[in-house]
Amino acid sequence: MKISVIIPVYNAEKNIQRCAESVLAQDMEDLELILVDDGSRDGSPALLDSLAAADRRVRVIHKPNGGVSSARNRGLAEARGEYVQFADADDRLPMDSCKLLLREAESTGADMVIADFYRVVDESVSRKGSIEKGGLLSRREYADEMLRSPADLYYGALWNKLYRRSIIEEHGVRMDENISFSEDMIFNLEYLLHVKSVAVTKAPVYYYVMNRGSLVSQSLDLGATVRMKTSVIKYYDRFYRDTFDLQEYSDRLPVIYGYMLAFSTDFLNLPLMPGTSRLGRESGAPVYMSESLEGSPLQESYLSSRLMDRYVSSLGKRLRLSSEQVLMLYLLMKAGRPCSSDDVSGFLGISRVAVAPHAAKLLALGYVRFETALSLREKQDMYSFSAPELRDELLGLEQDLDRVRLEGFSEEDKQTLRRLEERVSSNIEKRLSAETL
Repeated sequence: MKISVIIPVYNAEKNIQRCAESVLAQDMEDLELILVDDGSRDGSPALLDSLAAADRRVRVIHKPNGGVSSARNRGLAEARGEYVQFADADDRLPMDSCKLLLREAESTGADMVIADFYRVVDESVSRKGSIEKGGLLSRREYADEMLRSPADLYYGALWNKLYRRSIIEEHGVRMDENISFSEDMIFNLEYLLHVKSVAVTKAPVYYYVMNRGSLVSQSLDLGATVRMKTSVIKYYDRFYRDTFDLQEYSDRLPVIYGYMLAFSTDFLNLPLMPGTSRLGRESGAPVYMSESLEGSPLQESYLSSRLMDRYVSSLGKRLRLSSEQVLMLYLLMKAGRPCSSDDVSGFLGISRVAVAPHAAKLLALGYVRFETALSLREKQDMYSFSAPELRDELLGLEQDLDRVRLEGFSEEDKQTLRRLEERVSSNIEKRLSAETL
């Protein structure tokens, strides 16, 4: 079992099914969903049991009410996964959340993965993340990054992170059930005492929904904010004392205690603010479905295109590239030879002029090489793939698409489909090539 996803549930019958289904719809199978009913008095217990009856990956725990920390601790005690991920009942996960976090953990060997997330207020959504670049950070480097905006949910929340369960169990890291403020942040600080490295991914892995019924949504007055920060500061201080030597700690002390005055920048999410869009359009246009188009080659082509757009967009966010730049890299990698501007523009469906700015960024990053082909009748820019470190990521696009397209297929079914697709592609290519002669 790779991942245990733990969701505490208290009187959440309005939203828990949507949240649970977003976990069960992940494009990886090797996970379990642990739903901890914390003494709910609405229809949540029966709803959770029905989810467990319908999917073997769901485990439901019913317990007397003890608070969200108690529920999460019970989930940790029952977890069997190599990694642990948390979610809250009001929220939901993008379909590739678990896969993205797991890939980052396994490819880097990091003890914790932290990711961007979507902040949702009513019908507005914006992407949030406090570390500018993805990559692998030492604990010291991560600690210094956290000093820049220590009050951000990005650092304090549980749900945009992946944890190694072995570290949690070996060191007895648990939620403090005796406090009601910032228990998430305290858990993270305690966990971080035992990690060597943290992987940062820029791909958003969570939809954090702000509403009154959320377990983690509270209207805090000034007094509550002071109590919250007072409860955290000793853990915060301990983390920095343990991470740096005495002189380094002393140098950072004014910034460390600046946490008491810091405020969260990732709460800023207003309909008219830059970077905020309408919910449902954060990953492109919403999918259009119609029963009247079932079986139509146009519908299949459209859905395949939307799925590809979704994965390309996700990889682009992670690499901080546009979808066009990701596809250009993919083309050059698969071609295995220099490609002209015409090749690239044809593949991307954009003009040769529009190719230039995308190519310029990839050239600046060292992901492609440039040369001029003098042998062509018309002088054209030529580009070659020069980013072997991204090869696995780009090949992952194919694997991700096939995982969804061929779900439930036997090996024989897959081979048959591939032969038929080759014939279809050959027919289309023959017609289109004849037209352009």
